[in-house]
Amino acid sequence: MIRRSLLAAASGLALFSPARAQVLHPVDKPYTVGEGLAGEITKKKTKPAEDISGIACAPAGAGPRTCLVVDDEATGAQFVTLDGTTLNPGAVVDIAGRKPPIAALGAPPATGDCTLGQGAYKEMDGEAVAYAAPDFYVTGSHGCSRRGREFKLSTAILARLRPNATGMGARVETTYRLGDALRTADTVGPYFLKDLEPREGGKPLAGLNVEGLAVIGDTLYAGLRAPVIDGRAFLVSVPVAPLFAPGDGPLGVKPVTIPLDLGPEAGIRDLTALPDGRLLVLSGPTRNGLSVPYGLFLAELPSGKVTSLGTLAPLDGDEVRGKPEGLVRLGPGRVLVVFDSVLNGGPREYAVAIP
Repeated sequence: MIRRSLLAAASGLALFSPARAQVLHPVDKPYTVGEGLAGEITKKKTKPAEDISGIACAPAGAGPRTCLVVDDEATGAQFVTLDGTTLNPGAVVDIAGRKPPIAALGAPPATGDCTLGQGAYKEMDGEAVAYAAPDFYVTGSHGCSRRGREFKLSTAILARLRPNATGMGARVETTYRLGDALRTADTVGPYFLKDLEPREGGKPLAGLNVEGLAVIGDTLYAGLRAPVIDGRAFLVSVPVAPLFAPGDGPLGVKPVTIPLDLGPEAGIRDLTALPDGRLLVLSGPTRNGLSVPYGLFLAELPSGKVTSLGTLAPLDGDEVRGKPEGLVRLGPGRVLVVFDSVLNGGPREYAVAIP
């Protein structure tokens, strides 16, 4: 353990340089994941998790940390405990269900301009998790499906989960009002519910979709993978209280759009809040097939000023297809990254010097 800490500290001191983007490598082997991390649920079985798309954890205390992960092929989220370098899967919480939740707040969005219109109510397409004591927050992508180019109402849900005393379940509230915020946001609102990928031979499109989430104080920040305009990705911020106000009325406040200069075709893949109110941003390509590296940035709020902390080296071997999708702060100068297209998320620890 001492060797590991020294390696992390030494690597962290060397990694940050304002002059150039550093390449970040894991400080050690992947974390261990216990049995039972769940992915897509079919009629016959629950598949192992291979599409982990987000993670958030409660602050460290005397014992293991309580965390929540999402798989974008599932209908909900799953509790895990982070104990040293081991993730132990716990209870699965169904959020979207098989039918639209009757108690969901606000009103469902219209189909919009997804080419194939209304699709089946199915997976939540959970893309991000945030924590702000005592609650976890989970969001769907709020966009047209990437391959099917259809709108699924199950992806337009924002949920707030309050763990129960045993940690084996949670009280769940759901709302459609994040869609209101995205639709009415300056700059990015016109991209809401537009196709994400071009048809064969068509021009690249930039339909809006959410892949990052953070809650700081009384404000929620949704990080957008797309659109990226003139090298700028975007946060959409909105107070938490109106999102979960009782009733089926629309969002009653104007959201704020914050541009982040992450570079051409680099969108937001995840967010995690720092104790001082700044954000760590995980960036990546807006569309599949682009040669855009995955990177880490530090973002100031509310200005949106960003500092590059480095790019993540691609995985190798059987995990070369892995895409960094989830980010959680472990402690000073350390983060944990989980990957899509890798069994159980392939969690890896990185040393990052944060100015």
